[in-house]
Amino acid sequence: MRHFRHFQRRARFVALVMLLLGLSGLSGGCGRDREEEFLFAPDSPPVTLTYVGPGNSIFNEPEQVAIERFQELAPSIQIDRKSYGFNAGNYLLDTPPPDVMLMWDGNELRSAAALGLLSDVSDVWTEGNFTEAYGRRFRDMSRFDGTLRFVPAGFNWTGIYYNKEIFEQFGFTPPATWEEFELICDTLLANGITPMSLAGQNPFVSLLWFDYLNLRLNGPEFHRDLIAGQVDFNDVRIAQVWAFWKSLLDRGYFVESPGSTSEMSSMTALIRGDGDSPLSWEKAVMALAPQFSLGDLPPVFAEELDFFQFPRIDPNLPIGEVSVVFGYVIPADAQYRAEAGAFVGFMGSAEAHELQIARIGEAETNIGYVPVHRELDRELLSAAAEKGDQVVTGADQINPPLFLVLPDSMRASFNQVLRRLFLATSTSLEVAEIQTLLEEGRQRAVQNGEFPQ
Repeated sequence: MRHFRHFQRRARFVALVMLLLGLSGLSGGCGRDREEEFLFAPDSPPVTLTYVGPGNSIFNEPEQVAIERFQELAPSIQIDRKSYGFNAGNYLLDTPPPDVMLMWDGNELRSAAALGLLSDVSDVWTEGNFTEAYGRRFRDMSRFDGTLRFVPAGFNWTGIYYNKEIFEQFGFTPPATWEEFELICDTLLANGITPMSLAGQNPFVSLLWFDYLNLRLNGPEFHRDLIAGQVDFNDVRIAQVWAFWKSLLDRGYFVESPGSTSEMSSMTALIRGDGDSPLSWEKAVMALAPQFSLGDLPPVFAEELDFFQFPRIDPNLPIGEVSVVFGYVIPADAQYRAEAGAFVGFMGSAEAHELQIARIGEAETNIGYVPVHRELDRELLSAAAEKGDQVVTGADQINPPLFLVLPDSMRASFNQVLRRLFLATSTSLEVAEIQTLLEEGRQRAVQNGEFPQ
């Protein structure tokens, strides 16, 4: 009986997608004439899909445009979009769970896949030709135990943001190598200017330094094994990362009080156009940050900034980049699997992505995201998003931020290390102690089954 129900769902899904793609010319771009559009299955029984996504306007406002377009094509399928009220795992364990959810590549997604809570969406990938449309990197991160269970929709980028005017003042150009980056920092220090800000109050942002130093010193494959819990934190290669980062702190590359610096203060430290009432008293020139850290900056201040890719340290290593990739999942016990598949297939299409980026791209600084579909009209991207797109898609490997992937036991250990590392005391936190604290956290996570196997 279970196989028969699966066959029925599969047949309904294929019929839905073929109608959507064939009758509507879905693979084309936006702006088609109304007479070319066909309503989907007007005589089908009405179905309401429950869809859970972020409440943030960066997501829900652009998405609403695409949802409305889907409902034009499929009037028998209504979308009841709800905002997250608690973590994704709770929704997945509901009876019944939502039909569709928006999730991030991180610990919750990987744990849900390992527990069998996510539906196989290989049919969605096949019908949408997403392997060709998205590329290998996004396909690989969507596969768990050999099965596709995630449909990426968009991603953010991370870079070292800098004040353009100060770079021009000193004749700096964005560095590509670590030696060039050090020369900029040392020149600024020699002129009494702090090179780097650091959001020590926000571990999600501050741990990006660990992400990138590990990627640039040890390579993306080692980093992937590390975040999967497969590397002992007493490894000499981990010692190298912490020693490297501590040397930057000891050389005065960062603001004096990173432990009391918020994400907002870290970004406003780069601003020079704030006149007699500075937004941040402790000024710097650069900050490693995800692009959404600019979200609360007024446009006039955000325009002072640009970003460059984290420089290479070892030129022989492949390039790994850190990016938050989000996308759609269908819970394994979703009530309306076929209709959910049709909806996710549409939301992953070039048309749906263009509808959303057209709304997001109106802001020149673009604090939104970049859609993953390769057939997207790139002219819709802001200059910042286009550069971010090149950084991420040009990488040899894409990794989620460490803090998104860490299980609870490891997150607590990293929080403890960061608090002590950024605390201004006469007793310095030694590398060996850092490694011990983190390895104890990893062992607890392994014993608690917190790392997906």
